[in-house]
Amino acid sequence: MARFKKLLILLAAAITGSGIPVFSKIVLQTLNPEEMMTIRLFVAWLVFLPWVWKSLPKKFSDWLAISLVTLPAVINMVLFANGVQFTSATMAQLIYAFSPIVAAVIVVIIGQEKLTRGKISGIAIGFFGMMILLVPSINLQTANTLIGNLKGNGLLLIGMICWTIYTIASKPLNNRFAAQIISFNLLVNGFLANFILGGFRIFSPEKLGQIPLSTWGWIVYLSVVCSIGFFSLYQLSIKLTSAVTTSIMHYLTPVFTFILAAGLLRESL
Repeated sequence: MARFKKLLILLAAAITGSGIPVFSKIVLQTLNPEEMMTIRLFVAWLVFLPWVWKSLPKKFSDWLAISLVTLPAVINMVLFANGVQFTSATMAQLIYAFSPIVAAVIVVIIGQEKLTRGKISGIAIGFFGMMILLVPSINLQTANTLIGNLKGNGLLLIGMICWTIYTIASKPLNNRFAAQIISFNLLVNGFLANFILGGFRIFSPEKLGQIPLSTWGWIVYLSVVCSIGFFSLYQLSIKLTSAVTTSIMHYLTPVFTFILAAGLLRESL
């Protein structure tokens, strides 16, 4: 039963995270990357605050410890928002599918986790299985659209490495703090970073008034499902399993993203 619960959490994380590149690209048609991330994360931590208020750390040292761990994920947020506008939603998730391999290399180097033959086989089978499912669906006419350009993919590649570092670094932190507290800290710090980088302009009445109602719907979905939901489930999976096991989720998200992108962004299957 416990094993099934862990698998269910991992699957839920994959599903809630799969919409991030798709809905981000839709919102980016109206807002710039920093504005999109600022309003998305502002709504997210504002909605999340009542649920975690009583459990928030009281010591500044605790906040600092969590913030240092979430810093790579904050950098990933900035890079992702700027990179995804130059490539396809599907390609964005395919780049993050390399996270389990990067995570496996890092945990072995730092000695955080021992990789059994089963885990190594799982990583290899998962990666090649994902590629077998997706690659045949890409024809020569749509390849350039899906692949995107070097700038966008380069930003996403660096972002993926930062996200993987966050995944690994947050494992020890889960022994001290609840998953939702780490996730809340990430939302707040991500908001502050994007706000400072220029996202503050989104709060002008004129700018807010220019956002279509449909775009507000995607922003709310990104805030609640793709931010609160995904980040919390991701951290909970790390707490219950390991960094490498949780990162395997990135083999599942491209499949769901591919389906969403085909319907909403007309990215051909």
